[in-house]
Amino acid sequence: MLLGSIKNMILITRPWGFIMPTICVSLSYVLGFYFLKIFNLVFYILTLIGVILLNASVDVMNDYFDFKYKVDTENSNTANYRLHPIIHKILSTKQTLIYAIILALIALVIASYLTLSRLYALPFGLIGLLFVYMYNGPPFLLKYRALGEIEIPITYSFIIFASYYIATGLLSYIVFIDGLPIAFLITSILIANNMRDREKDEESNVKTLAILFPRFTNILYLSLIILSYLILIPLAILRYIPLLAILTMITMPFAINKALFISRKLPKDSDPQTANILTLFGIFYIILILLSGFVNITF
Repeated sequence: MLLGSIKNMILITRPWGFIMPTICVSLSYVLGFYFLKIFNLVFYILTLIGVILLNASVDVMNDYFDFKYKVDTENSNTANYRLHPIIHKILSTKQTLIYAIILALIALVIASYLTLSRLYALPFGLIGLLFVYMYNGPPFLLKYRALGEIEIPITYSFIIFASYYIATGLLSYIVFIDGLPIAFLITSILIANNMRDREKDEESNVKTLAILFPRFTNILYLSLIILSYLILIPLAILRYIPLLAILTMITMPFAINKALFISRKLPKDSDPQTANILTLFGIFYIILILLSGFVNITF
């Protein structure tokens, strides 16, 4: 019984989505190693746990607000393919909100500890928490006002930027730019979700780009995925990333074929399938940058 409860408490945080913060933090740390030969394993683990907890917090909070605003119901797609804390009676409405807050507070405790070595760790953690709340919390309600697609890439680019600071103690606009391919792909996951849920969201009076501009959103989805690959070329030319990292483009045919299928068919698992594109891209991107750091490939 206890093990089942613990399992459910983990599942409602959508652990399959932890790949997004894992890729962001890992990219920041391998860039720190590539540029400066700095890698602190303890800092990496703490940063990763903190960012994962923030990610979990926003997902639980998302379920709370979606239920509150009647976006998530027993008849919604969400209830059919994953565990929902309120719909499936894992937690009450109030308990769900408290759980989201606890996850965020633990992340801030980690940030407070890191502040002993990295002065801006806690302020960055607070900014991250604000981004988390703005997504679907009042009075911002960005998700419900067709602004989530703008906020998400900013949030995850900031996570990469802040994680690099924790890794190295330095602020770098180059790392922010290096993180754009990842931010674009994460945004495409949200767009895939919104395209799939367009009719249900419209019934709930939620505004997303997929509802307001369905044709444009479809084009944007494909464009972000393609741009994530093409941007690697100028990044390498500018020496913002090692030339070896361009080999990430060998995964481009898989990504395009998958994206075309999703945009045409909109399967129930559109967002997890799009996340597979991010995962493959992220693994190649991170490993190739890491290898370049080991062998000093700068070109």
